[in-house]
Amino acid sequence: MTEPLSFDALFSLANEMEILQRLTRTGYTMSGVTEPQTVGSHTFGVSLWCLLLLERMADKDAVDVQKLLRMAVLHEVGEARISDIPMPARHYLGDDAVSQAEGRAVQDMLKHFPADWYATWQEFEECETREARIVKAADKLELMHKILCYEHAHNGNFEKFWVNDNNFRWAGIDEAKEIFEEMKRRHTLSGKAAHGLNPAAAGAG
Repeated sequence: MTEPLSFDALFSLANEMEILQRLTRTGYTMSGVTEPQTVGSHTFGVSLWCLLLLERMADKDAVDVQKLLRMAVLHEVGEARISDIPMPARHYLGDDAVSQAEGRAVQDMLKHFPADWYATWQEFEECETREARIVKAADKLELMHKILCYEHAHNGNFEKFWVNDNNFRWAGIDEAKEIFEEMKRRHTLSGKAAHGLNPAAAGAG
């Protein structure tokens, strides 16, 4: 019988990941959002979008949901130590350097946990399995849905997000691609409404 995880290991990770509930997403801060979303809130949203995405997938019964949700919960765990690094900073630091630093942080944070915890995080990073690709797609779905919500509340400027193809990476999950198209449609409709245009008269349906 496998020994249960020690209380020290359990509280150590829980205490570190609690930081994510207070750590704000810097991209939103730089876009002028008041009270920007935290990394912890984003993580919840990714988990939710994983489940929502599954409901549109014909092969959902073949997906390992336990691994999927563990992957979603852990996908930003390294930011508890290296923080949320915005895209402009990544441009100067280099994606490889950031990824290597995050990998070392995650290894340290999970060193007292069963090996499959780190393996699940690594699987997400490599993005080769069905579950990993679903979480990758859900990560971007959550991002663009949150932006739709901010736009509805007139909180921030996000046009640069809509023209960045990296924000619509569907990771080979066709159902995610369909949801992105619907998000773009809703963004266009909300933009017309904001400028006093009648979406129906403008040909939107």
